[in-house]
Amino acid sequence: MQENYSEYKVPSFAKKKAYNFDDVTNDSYSIYEELNAISEEIEKCRLRNS
Repeated sequence: MQENYSEYKVPSFAKKKAYNFDDVTNDSYSIYEELNAISEEIEKCRLRNS
């Protein structure tokens, strides 16, 4: 039997994805602070070189 092409099928990329993130604890907070400092330094370098 031929497939019905008159019906619109939602593409798979339109589905919502679920992400399981770890809770931010006092131990992991320092890592996020360090990553934030690194990203700020990178942004300063980008702005200086543009």
